[in-house]
Amino acid sequence: MRITNKLNFANAIDTTMGAQSAYYQLQNQLSSGKQIQNSYENANMYINSARLEYELTTLKQVEDGTSSAKEMTSNGMKALSDMDVLLKNFKVKLTQAATDSNSQTSREAIVKELERIKESVVQLANTSVNGQYLFAGSQLENKPFDSQGNYYGDKKNINVVTGAGTESPYNIPGWDLFFKADDDYKKQIVTNVKFTDNRWDLANEPDKTQYLTQNSQWYQLIGQNYVQDNGLDREKDFEYNDTKLDFPPSTLYIQGKRPDGTSFKSAILINPNDSLENVLQNIGSIYGNTDKSKVVDLSINDSGQIQITDLKQGNNQLDFHAVAFTPQTNDKNELEYIIKAAKDENITMSEVTNRVITEALKNANNDITNLTSPVTIQINNQNYEIDLARNDFIFSKMTDTDNNASNGADYDNVYFEKKDNRVIGTVSQIVKSNNTYATDSTRVSEVMAGNNLNGTVLNLFVNSKGGNTYNVSIDLQNSLVSFPNPANINQNITFPIMHTDPTTGDSGESTPSNDITYKQLNDIIALFASDQIPTTSVTVTNNKINATEYENIQQLMSNSKSTVEVIMDYKGRINVIDKLASGTNIDIALRDSQSGQFPQPPFTNTATLANGTNFLFSANNALIIDETNVDIIKDLDLMIEAVRSGSMRADINAENPRNTGMQGALERIDHLADHIRKLNTTLGAYHNTIEGVNVRTKFLSVNVESIKSNVIDADYGQIMINLAQTQLAYQASLKASVSISQLSLLNYM
Repeated sequence: MRITNKLNFANAIDTTMGAQSAYYQLQNQLSSGKQIQNSYENANMYINSARLEYELTTLKQVEDGTSSAKEMTSNGMKALSDMDVLLKNFKVKLTQAATDSNSQTSREAIVKELERIKESVVQLANTSVNGQYLFAGSQLENKPFDSQGNYYGDKKNINVVTGAGTESPYNIPGWDLFFKADDDYKKQIVTNVKFTDNRWDLANEPDKTQYLTQNSQWYQLIGQNYVQDNGLDREKDFEYNDTKLDFPPSTLYIQGKRPDGTSFKSAILINPNDSLENVLQNIGSIYGNTDKSKVVDLSINDSGQIQITDLKQGNNQLDFHAVAFTPQTNDKNELEYIIKAAKDENITMSEVTNRVITEALKNANNDITNLTSPVTIQINNQNYEIDLARNDFIFSKMTDTDNNASNGADYDNVYFEKKDNRVIGTVSQIVKSNNTYATDSTRVSEVMAGNNLNGTVLNLFVNSKGGNTYNVSIDLQNSLVSFPNPANINQNITFPIMHTDPTTGDSGESTPSNDITYKQLNDIIALFASDQIPTTSVTVTNNKINATEYENIQQLMSNSKSTVEVIMDYKGRINVIDKLASGTNIDIALRDSQSGQFPQPPFTNTATLANGTNFLFSANNALIIDETNVDIIKDLDLMIEAVRSGSMRADINAENPRNTGMQGALERIDHLADHIRKLNTTLGAYHNTIEGVNVRTKFLSVNVESIKSNVIDADYGQIMINLAQTQLAYQASLKASVSISQLSLLNYM
């Protein structure tokens, strides 16, 4: 092979370019500190480096997110700690107000301090950091609470990413803060009528007032009410064995809900000599107490009121109502005649009571809220006119469906409460299976106290926005609504409770009883409250409603919403909202048609039991001292109201007889403070989790950075050696190239 100048030149250029490339690569490594600059230089190294860079970016994002979340939890914990301190101060002021030495002036001063504390609680609940509200749920930019404690956020937690596919919450929604249930608390209820020793004529001798205890006897409660003229001798007629009168027993009617959510009704005769302890045991057995186990605890507080506690934590169903009726004569002489006549006929005074009650029920359609009094009965073939003395256990300033002031016999025969432009049911609808409040989508069958809706008919009484009166029957078993035709009261208009037929989309279908929702019930109320009522009956054929009639009802419902809206509020109560008025003239009453119906006499000293009603919407029922749910601002308002009125306990003479007073407030305030502390503990757990992730992320970032450095970072010492070697080789190649380029055949001739 002949070596030419051209070949020598090509070899020299190639060697020089290779040396330059190697020299350039080493200089780049030296200047950048990286072994490669592009993926084609070393694909494996590039992929590993990119993966590690992605992990570093992710860790940095987690670190930044957890740092921000940690700051938010820290601020939230501080707000909750301050709130806890405020509630402790609130309790101190409550305790101070509950002492008998306080005058009205001093209580007013305490009220102002309590109001300021409540306002501070609301301010803390509206705490914001960097424009974000801590307790607004996921709606961080919206102020969550107004001054009345109404909540405008949501129930959602916000989460921070703590790793691949993992998140951690870092806030407490305002709903949890002010309303969430505490399943480790028991429901406590109380009557508000104070049992006193009525052997004294307390109307004329109020200084003789003595509250009864569990050791007191029933005749002490009835006292002078055995006669109308208060003419009994406190000692001779009640105490001395040789002159003590054989008083008639009282009929005690009891109804309510057991801890498991089942309802009951009961009637029982209470003998005059029965102790109140014995009466409580009888009531306890109705709730399910036995000699070996108890489901409720009953006692009489120091104001002579019955207090009932559900012994199982987390239940929210317990309810109670009672009223007693006792035969009453005009005077002592007439009572003695009746006692003698009963002996002559050889009947007991229990039989006398049963005859009186039987007669009283005849003209009252067997409804105890409308008992006839006086009644005429025969004893030993002689007629006696006997009244009924009523002993109330619970009294509320409500109006019954006859538009009269309610009395202690009224349970749910009352109109809803009015407040501004709202009409509100006083009883929360609670789902039996989980003790949560009902919503618009809740089925009424999930709330009912019985096992089915068979025979369940609701009576709806409405004084409408337009001034009209409607008496509506809602047959839940047959999904049918009926009411007297305003144009012809002897004729009823009926229409079904319906939903859209899924097979057509434009016609209707009768809703099965177990699928009826509270929204459907509320829509019916809205129709009558807004006077958007159908003028003709709706035909149902094979559970179907034709498109024309269905559209007519739907249009009426749509029209009603322009003036009246009916919804379930946050406490599961029916709310009727008059949208075009600041103060409404609408009246609503809704009750089970069988509410006032009890087992029929004759009664004995053993309780006669029957199933109670399925539903309760508004009621003169027992007052709630404590329950699993909280409503912090509304609860504080009631406590402040109790201080302002000076009520130590529930008082039927107070402006609000359903307020449990300062003693009830002291029991409730401990629950509220504990509720806040538990949320602070929860937020602290979030904080610790996030802080742990933050620390761990920083540590992992250092480790990943170190691994990445080992993968792609250049070794400066090695680069300098390689650079020197490459530079030497480059210079040698240049010198060799110059020398070779000068060679020619002429040099060898």
